[in-house]
Amino acid sequence: MNSSCSDIKLAALNNLGLMHAQGLGLPQDFAKALHYYQEAAEYGLAQAHSNLGVMYSNGQGVAQNYALALQHYRAAADQGLALAQVNMGVMYASGLGVERDYHRAQMWYRAAADQGDPTAQHNLGVMLANGQGIEKDLGSALRHYLASANTGDAAAQFALAVMYANAQGVERDIDKALEWYVLAAEQDHARAQFNLGHLYFAGTDVPRDVVKAMKWYARAAALGDAAAFYNLGFAYSTGQGVTKDLFKARKWYLHAAKLGDAGAQYNLGLLHTNGDGGEIDFVQAVYWYRQAAEQGDVAAQHALGVMIAMGQGTEVSVTQAKHWLQLAADQGDVDALYNLGLLHLDERDNEPDLPLARQCFRAAAIKNHAEAAAALGWMHAHGMGTLQDFVRAHAWFNLGAQNGNESAVQGRDAVAEQMTAEQIAQAQELARICLSNGFEDMG
Repeated sequence: MNSSCSDIKLAALNNLGLMHAQGLGLPQDFAKALHYYQEAAEYGLAQAHSNLGVMYSNGQGVAQNYALALQHYRAAADQGLALAQVNMGVMYASGLGVERDYHRAQMWYRAAADQGDPTAQHNLGVMLANGQGIEKDLGSALRHYLASANTGDAAAQFALAVMYANAQGVERDIDKALEWYVLAAEQDHARAQFNLGHLYFAGTDVPRDVVKAMKWYARAAALGDAAAFYNLGFAYSTGQGVTKDLFKARKWYLHAAKLGDAGAQYNLGLLHTNGDGGEIDFVQAVYWYRQAAEQGDVAAQHALGVMIAMGQGTEVSVTQAKHWLQLAADQGDVDALYNLGLLHLDERDNEPDLPLARQCFRAAAIKNHAEAAAALGWMHAHGMGTLQDFVRAHAWFNLGAQNGNESAVQGRDAVAEQMTAEQIAQAQELARICLSNGFEDMG
């Protein structure tokens, strides 16, 4: 068989494999695809090796095996097949079947980019923009993105838009950013669609246009973009730019929540807690708060702690409630600190821990938490975990009263009846000094 006939036969074998792999005019059958690719690959056909690499990389008709995928990609890449060179770059950049090596990744990307491959141009641009295995060079990244974008590569078009929008290696130019965002978005690049929605919704860099914003958010959401689902939920929950509709807000937040968006999970929990857009459902509220809390969402940790403490939608557990409130408090949630203090006074699980309660109240009070200041006032007034001290009680009550807490006002008036004018003046001076020195003198 002469060379030309051999080439034709090998190409036919590869095409048969492709038709079976993709179900083009034939039933999809990965086993047959593998057979034809292997037959062509045995004679060294680069495209067949590349296609076998795809099958082993994705586990199509065979057990996923990155080492074998790499072997076949290399056989094709060494023959100069750009697609296989790109895949070699991906394997090294991702550490699939080989130790991660950004230097080798960019070497393979360059080989494919030199042949004009748009994906290689984009990926090389990413490495240059982030300084991965190569010196960071935004100017060169821009050139590679542009070369790829001009061939219609949506990912490169999006990358260019981001660079123009954020003045990365180029002067900020929102018109050019919009131009590239639109080109990428029209090719169903979800993040480009989301960013367009955000630009039109915010109305900071372009005239506000809620109709356009909602259109782009909806298109991104149709592609499964969690942030787009969230923003649609936010728009309907607040009535910003659309008629407020809490039922629709629930629907959109639910989509985002199922994709793991912590903010949507928290907001969905809040809607179920308050019965907004549907019935009150504490069980569902606890479920969604927990999903968000486990991702570190501070508001969800606080809400979950409160619901567990109250036994809403779940069994009461002061220990578990303390756990979640402590996590929220550790992230700076002052209300969580106050509620944690209240739980340290709780007698349901263990004996009250007055020193810890006082510690929590104080940490919250010095951050201007009025209820915490009032609680400290009552503890000093009644000698709870500390010596009874009307002067300090009055001072804490006074600080809470200044922040508008009625309980603090009542407490201050009550202890004042048991104090001399001199003690009241001393308490007022103590409160003033503590406000100026960061509460160093306040117990």
